[in-house]
Amino acid sequence: MDREARRVNDFHQRVAARFSAAAETYDAHSEVQRHAARTLAGLIAATGLPPRPRVLEIGCGTGHLTGCLTLYLPGAHILATDIAPAMVATCRAGLPGLDYAVMDGSRPSVAGPFDLICASLAAQWFVDLPATLARLAALLTPGGTLALSLLGAQTFREWRAAHACCGLTPGTPVFPTPTQCDAAFPTDGQLLMRTEVYVDRPASGLAFLRGLRALGADMPATGHVRLSPAELRRVMQTLDEAPEISYELLYACWRAGEKPESRLK
Repeated sequence: MDREARRVNDFHQRVAARFSAAAETYDAHSEVQRHAARTLAGLIAATGLPPRPRVLEIGCGTGHLTGCLTLYLPGAHILATDIAPAMVATCRAGLPGLDYAVMDGSRPSVAGPFDLICASLAAQWFVDLPATLARLAALLTPGGTLALSLLGAQTFREWRAAHACCGLTPGTPVFPTPTQCDAAFPTDGQLLMRTEVYVDRPASGLAFLRGLRALGADMPATGHVRLSPAELRRVMQTLDEAPEISYELLYACWRAGEKPESRLK
């Protein structure tokens, strides 16, 4: 295994460990994730899938999107997967009767074809988004759908601005812009995209950080040097006592084998 492969593998292992550790606390802090899952499920329901579609879900977590799929797609054969074993176990306990697997969604190890492959707020953790989307698209039936929600570049902009005011660099990962997300999909299909800004209002900057930790989503960008306690206090003081934290949500539905088209809404 070369250096780059080891780096990617190490990153994925850390993602799996953090989300597994957060399986018990995730649901109490995941309103943004619930909102994105419900919205994505509505978009999926409008795509015109065949009866009893075969569905692969990447990054099922505790089951926010999984549960919506069972309601919106009655009779579907659903295989729900996640890189974190504890998340798979939690989802299975809440939604028995489906098929489950522990799997790194960026390197799928299941056999297709699927009528629908979907992931809600998981794709931002893929190290190489274009390569991953190409692998997933290869598992679709002709005319199959790849549907994602993921965090966009304007996510946590208030947090980053507070760091900039203090002359500091935040540890938040770099998320794709809508244009970058658009370009990551294969060109031999039709892509429909929309964007949304969801504003969360945590009680404080500290509550925001604790919420990310409870979600397992507090892993810093690669190479980030952790702030000292004094630096972190300066950032907190720069935020309002009851800050607004923005999430840029990108929703993308790509259909294989259709005339290439892209629309941002």
